[in-house]
Amino acid sequence: RKIPVDEQGAFTLNPYGPGGTFTTYSAVDVMKGRLAPDALRDKLVFVGVTERAVYDIRPTPVDSYFPGVEIHATVAGNVLQQRYLIHDARVAVFDLALVLALPLFLAVIIGLTPRTYVSLASVAGLMTALVLIDYYLFTSRGIKPDIVYPALSIALSYLACEAYRNVVVEKKGRYLKKAFSQYVSPDLVAEILKDPDKLKLGGEKRVVSVLFSDIRGFTSISEKLPPDELVKLLNSYLSPMTKIVQEERGLLDKYIGDAIMTIFNAPLNVPDHALRACTVAQRMLHRLAELNAAWEAEGYPRIDIGVGVNTGEVVVGNMGGELRFDYTGIGDTVNLASRLESLNKFYGTHIIVSGFTYELVKDAFVFRELDLVAVKGKAKPVGLYELTSGTEAARAKASAFAAALVLYRSRDFAGARAAFAAILETDPNDGPSKLYLKRCDDYIAVPPPLDWNGVYVAKTK
Repeated sequence: RKIPVDEQGAFTLNPYGPGGTFTTYSAVDVMKGRLAPDALRDKLVFVGVTERAVYDIRPTPVDSYFPGVEIHATVAGNVLQQRYLIHDARVAVFDLALVLALPLFLAVIIGLTPRTYVSLASVAGLMTALVLIDYYLFTSRGIKPDIVYPALSIALSYLACEAYRNVVVEKKGRYLKKAFSQYVSPDLVAEILKDPDKLKLGGEKRVVSVLFSDIRGFTSISEKLPPDELVKLLNSYLSPMTKIVQEERGLLDKYIGDAIMTIFNAPLNVPDHALRACTVAQRMLHRLAELNAAWEAEGYPRIDIGVGVNTGEVVVGNMGGELRFDYTGIGDTVNLASRLESLNKFYGTHIIVSGFTYELVKDAFVFRELDLVAVKGKAKPVGLYELTSGTEAARAKASAFAAALVLYRSRDFAGARAAFAAILETDPNDGPSKLYLKRCDDYIAVPPPLDWNGVYVAKTK
């Protein structure tokens, strides 16, 4: 008979079962003739001991307490029945395929879903599948595949993927966290880290809302305070304002001296960006009122700010040089937002939004239409709207102002003057009404040309 042995003359047993699988007779029963006459007829008999105390018990894959004599019986049975475990060239190819395919499959899974729990679950699943396949082939087909090297390849693949994640992916995560944690809210940073592929840092066009805020008369304030007190005052202003921006999922683009530039809807999507920008503008004024009360108690001067909000398409991305760069936005939308902030000084207001922003949020706030302005460098006029406090008094003033504006644009300057004057009787400090009162006086004295359309042409930025 053919016996498949290895280089050392050994072969792997194909067990018939755990210890006790073979029929066993007591030696005492044999010697005293207690067996049936044909009990051992035509049988191959092995004589040995099965008592554990005699130390002829061996651990095997099927039983940790396997009598040595049954090992001899297993060898004889395998040889007589030619019942060998198969591990030929085909099985070796199968083993090699598992060694190559399983770690590759695991790496793909980890790459597609880079979550630790997914990685661990994948490793456990592959190991379980490997054991089940090996058990099936071993027990049902008599095939002895190698389980050690495929299992080792899975473990090494997992360790390699984890090492790569720690060195490369986690490094990228730390970079992103460091880059954005100063500019956006923690929940937005978490969203970025959760799916970094959402970011397009190389540059893209996005429709965003841009907010500019600036301190009125900061130069004169800086001349009155020593440097350390000035920095303290400025920081105590910028810190709460920045917190408001982050709470509304805005990107703190940059500080420009005492000015703040904020972008909403970049680098990640914020669908209600116009609403959030206007909310930030209002919250800034409310917080400033609280700060002014505290500053006055400490002997600091009061601070007043202007805010401009505009919505439109910009180019956003990492911009700068090799040594320093920032994520920022550029374009006409940004420039107009800055000009709107400056126009607050001209109209005597605090928050001006463009018509583009107004159309997106007109039902969420109380606005007062201010003007149609052709800003310097642009031929097409832009609608300007004041974002009011939303009180009943503000609603009434906005309604009266709208009626006066209709008279003004229909060239009824006398009627418009009377309407604006009536507003000033209720609120003598209303800047827009003062401005239009003067315009009405000018046009009553010298009427505008017949093609006048009510658009104001800004001569400065």
